Amino acid sequence: MDITSPLFLAILANGPVKADGYTYFLYGGKVRKCKSTRGPRKSRTEGEKQTTDRFTEARKMWKIYKRAIGDLLIWRIAARERGVSKSDSLFHSTNGGCLFPGKGVWAFKTFRFSMGTLEAPVITGTERNGWTVTLNWKNGIDCPKASASDQVFVGYFYDTLRRSPCLLRDIPARRGDENVTIEIPSGDQPEGIPLHLYLFFGDSELARFSPSEYTQV
Repeated sequence: MDITSPLFLAILANGPVKADGYTYFLYGGKVRKCKSTRGPRKSRTEGEKQTTDRFTEARKMWKIYKRAIGDLLIWRIAARERGVSKSDSLFHSTNGGCLFPGKGVWAFKTFRFSMGTLEAPVITGTERNGWTVTLNWKNGIDCPKASASDQVFVGYFYDTLRRSPCLLRDIPARRGDENVTIEIPSGDQPEGIPLHLYLFFGDSELARFSPSEYTQV
């Protein structure tokens, strides 16, 4: 760069110019330069871009997920139980690796719809007839972490809508029933499209939840 050219001097007359990691300015009629506080912007590496894109996808998923669960404080409670300051941070760290930028969930089996300290369900069988699904699970001993009165919840994704988590709540079944039959809304999806389901429990006061258990039908 020719810092003595008339054109460059004319530009500096209107204010400092940053270039090549330096800031050029006029002082006493002469061109001066100093190192910029921030160097020239480096282009992002592919790894940095993927990390940023995945974080963006996780934030979008979090917003849609929150609308799906409504007033349930699943992740806020889970964050408090683990000493994490923010519920979205726990959601991102847990599920970020299950998401593909621009497409949503790719690893349904490891995605967590719910987290918590209640005992997780153990799914023993599934049956599907159209949009009617029956889930069977095994319940252990009746105890504070696995009460027979725990409420039943089923989160789900249509295989064609991997960025759109949904939730069935107010299900007239309890943990102790060891089975439930539910109707999944068709959502204008093709008949027989795979469904990704997440069974989990909440206590009677919705103050504690269990981790979700995944199955596909």
